[in-house]
Amino acid sequence: MPELPEVESRRRAIEAAFLGKRLVSFTIYKKNVVKRPESGLQRAIIGMALAHTDRRGKYLILTFGPHAPSRTAHADGFDVTLHFGLFGTMDIAGADTNPVSVCIRLAFDNRKALFLLRWVNLWLGSGVSALGKLGPDPVAEPGTFTPGYLAEVLSGKKATIKQVLMDQSVVAGIGAVYADEVLFQSGILPTRSAGLVSEQEAAMLHRTIDRAMKDAIERTVASGNEDRPFLSLEGRQDCPVCMTPLIRTRVAARRTIYCPSCQH
Repeated sequence: MPELPEVESRRRAIEAAFLGKRLVSFTIYKKNVVKRPESGLQRAIIGMALAHTDRRGKYLILTFGPHAPSRTAHADGFDVTLHFGLFGTMDIAGADTNPVSVCIRLAFDNRKALFLLRWVNLWLGSGVSALGKLGPDPVAEPGTFTPGYLAEVLSGKKATIKQVLMDQSVVAGIGAVYADEVLFQSGILPTRSAGLVSEQEAAMLHRTIDRAMKDAIERTVASGNEDRPFLSLEGRQDCPVCMTPLIRTRVAARRTIYCPSCQH
């Protein structure tokens, strides 16, 4: 599943290609991908420009309006909200291209199109209820995602620390892969009860999340590669620090990798 860094990379690519460009067609090939249609909005935004892009956790928000690009465009624009699910992806190509497994095509007046591929969930209109249930985004909302917030939200929880980090109502944007990464970098076992993480460890985990997310974004944007080759444990059999064989298991029904020697 694409997580915060991959969705942010996609947001930047869309903004670079289409910000200020006008939408000339909006075709939905798989009707079930639209989770909350708003009557007439699909036709209404044709002719409008992409005025603003935003991201909350794993959600991508494209705002269309009649005016020039603006940070306040969402105030009088129309939103298209995307979530890429488990396998959804995208491509930016010539408007006359016919990629495999396209479910949505947004063509712009620069003769390019945004193709949403495989299965992407889409909401038309503002007020998407799922967004209101999200916890703070560690990159977009640093004023809310603070060391104090993280320590408080972990305190007293019996669930594993990995399960809590993957809970989108606690931290928006972290999934199974990046939870493994930040816990390895912090030396914390993913199977440990969140309530047993000390305040000092929570502060270290907060710093690690901040650094790891920003580093992953920059590396993904620079390389255009979403395979995450820079992660510590991906594709390894042994710990890169102590060479102990890595443990592979499942936590909260998600695949989990950790080092039994470096993490406690």
